[in-house]
Amino acid sequence: MPPSRFRAGSPLQPLLLAAGFLLLIGISAATLWLVDRSAADARMVAHTLQVQDKLSNLLLSVRRAESSQRGYLFVDNESYLTEYNEARPEAERQLQELREITQDNPARQRTLERVGETMAAKFAEMDRTIALSRAGQREEARSLVLSDVGRDLMTSLRTQIEQTITNENALFEQRSEQSRRNGWLLVLLCLAGAVLVALIGGLSVLLMQRNVRAREAARQELAVTNANLERIVEYRTADLTEANEEIQRFAYIVSHDLRSPLVNIMGFTAELEALRKDLFAQVESLSGQASAAAADTSDETALERLGKDFDEAIGFIKTSIGKMDRLINAVLKLSREGRRQFHPERIDMNEMLTSIVRSVAHRAAELGATVTVAGLPPVESDRLAIEQVFSNLIDNALKYGRPGVPGQVEIAGRSTPAHVVYDVRDNGRGIDPQDHQRVFELFRRSGPQDRPGEGIGLAHVRALVRRLGGTMSLTSELGRGAVFTVTLPRRWSGETRSAETRSAA
Repeated sequence: MPPSRFRAGSPLQPLLLAAGFLLLIGISAATLWLVDRSAADARMVAHTLQVQDKLSNLLLSVRRAESSQRGYLFVDNESYLTEYNEARPEAERQLQELREITQDNPARQRTLERVGETMAAKFAEMDRTIALSRAGQREEARSLVLSDVGRDLMTSLRTQIEQTITNENALFEQRSEQSRRNGWLLVLLCLAGAVLVALIGGLSVLLMQRNVRAREAARQELAVTNANLERIVEYRTADLTEANEEIQRFAYIVSHDLRSPLVNIMGFTAELEALRKDLFAQVESLSGQASAAAADTSDETALERLGKDFDEAIGFIKTSIGKMDRLINAVLKLSREGRRQFHPERIDMNEMLTSIVRSVAHRAAELGATVTVAGLPPVESDRLAIEQVFSNLIDNALKYGRPGVPGQVEIAGRSTPAHVVYDVRDNGRGIDPQDHQRVFELFRRSGPQDRPGEGIGLAHVRALVRRLGGTMSLTSELGRGAVFTVTLPRRWSGETRSAETRSAA
């Protein structure tokens, strides 16, 4: 995939996304603020209309009261005062409501105070005329009505209310304009937000597509790499298996070829030993004939010494041949074990170890040693190989005990989700830490060489454990015994996998 600023893993991606989200948050906050301002403007516009409406109703109520008062004065009929009696408390109530809804506006409060004073004076003037008319002084009441007092009060009240309505109307226009501006700003902001959301969405889709393509390319590359790695592992495994088999064949051939001349040497040694008997028999016969009357003691002594030297040389040859024969047999045994096919089966380790302990019970009794088996988890593996491993470990534990100390050998085990672990612990003479790896090498031994053995037991055990897919470790100190730990898979199927690997290769 060609390089790109938006490729997967580019640092520009989180920056762009973060910037986009911050802008969205800003637009959202601004939108909420504008919505709140628009709502406040709408409330203020409604408030202004409410004030104008109440002012108009207040003026109308005063006019209704004035009309009712004048009708009463001209016709002298109490029924005409019904409107007056209803309009007066209505006007007072409307004035009180105006004071309540404008209490946060000191200027309006002062204007309403003047309106209230003028309205009170007007109603006082009308109450006086009504009272005069009811007292029979109708002419005086009419004269008061025809005077300029009532007209001036009404004109002043109307002027004050109309001026207040005019002021409210100007405020209404101002607030309406502000509300329209906020509305336009809200529309523009919503459009900008929509455009930004579309841009961020498009950019996100683009980035996602690029990431998907990059991820798919990486996945394909990883799949190809894995396939190549699997093939390489298969080839290397096949090569290693073939090399191992070649080494085993070589060991078998070399051991077989070494054994052939060794057999010849052993045969010729036997012939030489027989020839020695005949030769010395004839020499003794000739010596006897030459000195039949009186034997030469010094010659007989020399002859005996020569025979002893001859026997010693033949003994050395036979001892070396025997050792070489044992070593070659050990190599052949390892070779045969390496070629043997394993067959996994479920093994009751308690039963197997109990059987092994019974087989060495006589020897343990002779050595004064005890062998105990704790509860062991079962395993699915090759029975013969497992038996060889633990037989060898128990045999070593009995063999390398400390003189004068009763031997104690304990076999314990535990399990994990994937493995089983077995410990073979003894209280023998132990192994020097610097020899912990040496004892697992072929033909290598540790400590005094005072016990019989060829140095192949632990090498054979570790080779078997490795073939079974496990590991083997040693913990030991001189004079404090040793612990051999064998870790094996709970279910072993390595032989089948090896065969499949070789087949695929």
